[in-house]
Amino acid sequence: MDRTSLYFQGKDDKNTFDFDETLPPLPLPELKDTMERYYACIQPFGTKEELAQARRAIDEFQNGVGIKLHEQLKKREASMKNWLGTWWEDYGYHLIRMPLLPYQLMSMPAQLEMVGVPETPEYMLKSLARHIHHTLEFWDLTRTSSIKPLSSNGGKIKYSSALYKHFFSTCRVPGVEQDHIEKHFLTKDEGKTPSHILISGKGRQFILNCVHEDDTILTAPEILVALQRLRSILDYEPEGDCVPMLSHDDRTTWANNRNRLMEVSEANKETLLLVESASMEICWYDQSPKDYEESSQLGLFGDLHSRWGDRSSSIIAFRNGRFNWTGEHSCYDGTVSISFATFMQLSFMEVPEPDWSEAEHSSVVEIKELNFQLDDLLKSEIKRVRQEVEDRGIDVTVTFTVFDDYGKEFMKKHRLHPDSFVQVVMQWTYYQLHQEIAPTYETALMRQYYNGRTETLRSCTGAVANFLRASSNKQVGDMVLARAFRAAVDDHKHFMNEARKGNGIDRHLFGLWCAAYESKMEIPAFYDDPMYTKSGGGGNFVLSTSTLGFTANVGYVAPMLFDGYGVFYSITSDAVYINTTAYRDSIKTSARKFNHMFKDSFRRISVLLEELAKESKL
Repeated sequence: MDRTSLYFQGKDDKNTFDFDETLPPLPLPELKDTMERYYACIQPFGTKEELAQARRAIDEFQNGVGIKLHEQLKKREASMKNWLGTWWEDYGYHLIRMPLLPYQLMSMPAQLEMVGVPETPEYMLKSLARHIHHTLEFWDLTRTSSIKPLSSNGGKIKYSSALYKHFFSTCRVPGVEQDHIEKHFLTKDEGKTPSHILISGKGRQFILNCVHEDDTILTAPEILVALQRLRSILDYEPEGDCVPMLSHDDRTTWANNRNRLMEVSEANKETLLLVESASMEICWYDQSPKDYEESSQLGLFGDLHSRWGDRSSSIIAFRNGRFNWTGEHSCYDGTVSISFATFMQLSFMEVPEPDWSEAEHSSVVEIKELNFQLDDLLKSEIKRVRQEVEDRGIDVTVTFTVFDDYGKEFMKKHRLHPDSFVQVVMQWTYYQLHQEIAPTYETALMRQYYNGRTETLRSCTGAVANFLRASSNKQVGDMVLARAFRAAVDDHKHFMNEARKGNGIDRHLFGLWCAAYESKMEIPAFYDDPMYTKSGGGGNFVLSTSTLGFTANVGYVAPMLFDGYGVFYSITSDAVYINTTAYRDSIKTSARKFNHMFKDSFRRISVLLEELAKESKL
């Protein structure tokens, strides 16, 4: 695996985004099929009476108003290659009024030690200069439409690259009732895109242009000179006005304060545009996390007075040379974050260390500080939000751990799909801790379709539920349990494949809800049926999970529910990397207890599988 073959288009390859136009449209399932799949997947969670009531609600919906709503979706499908359009962003994310941090943003620790990069205070500025330079390479590949589309199955399945355009120069802008995405990024075919970057620290914000007059990007030594000057300013001068703090309020209050900011002066409008249109944000944190768990935790907290929360992507630089990569979830999904992370690690590994002596002779890059004009109300609002954030403290616990007894090679040796393997062990972990079956969300990738994003896989299938119940039945022997585990893994794999083919459940149900909402119709009673919520519908999944592929890169978001977990993992040949999140004040959940049981469950199931394999050979 090298970065050229993974990310750089060949001379004869098509324009990246022209290729997107050749992708097939997003499938729209038949209403009856979706409702039958839904009924099957709620079985583990209801009593006989609850399931009978759910059956009545389903029949009433699919034989009544559901027909009308589905016809609306079919009309959209006839005129749009992706019938969901912007509904997922508009109604799945942008109606939520909670602060983005810590409740909605994605983050991941940049594990640079594994590619030979010193994570030390002495190397921090050089590492950051390389970070910015390689990010600019990624930016340049995107703006020249020459970044290679992601693919799988030996290149047979290629994925949409549309979300790369939301990685740079993009913000989620707050609204009084609903947010929206503002994208300033343009490919060269579309026009001139912003080329400045935003660097924040100590409550102050600076910008610098990152391309030369001939349109080539700055070198790492040139960037280093600018960073050294900036670091001196921040080390020896006082804290700034901390305007970014306003972006960490609830979305409605932040929208009002943002409007106030623009009303105070015309200059503020121009400054705000420079902040929101910057190609990337670099945020200097004063903390020095001792390990990846601590840096993971700080990805949702830390020096928020210096961090503009609405930015689609940010690089957090800690004083001791560790880094985090963060993203705003409505702008793009975790697969884009992983693509960027892998590009960065390969770049650090493959591109030789720069000749830093060139910094002595490089041209000086102009640095401009951004200042807002503030009235007394805005100054008091900054203080209020800062105090509220400090009083709230770290209310989402983030953990990072590695299970290194075995990885995907062991799983494949037993002819079991690695992701499905981990999913079943994970649900078993929850079952053992809490003596109940958890409604489980897993991300199913849909980028193989035009402007596709994700589908929900309701990961607790019938066979998974059977395995969980069998595990607590003392009458079930080890070999029977091992076979039940294998059946559960295979069942999960089947339903994941179905979801990726467009035979999911939740995006269709979501689309039907959106059709009613936009038509100003009364939301159908189906969505109020207790089993809809109890089985995870409407964002009520107790386990919110995702696999981040087969590198060591792993990231996280907060759990969907106060008494739930976020469990995110990546699988290498010999290890599973895990970020688990839980709410600090929940008296039910504990991320660290979950991790301990997770590892024990991996060990226990490996013993059972080995014993079953021996028995099968006899």
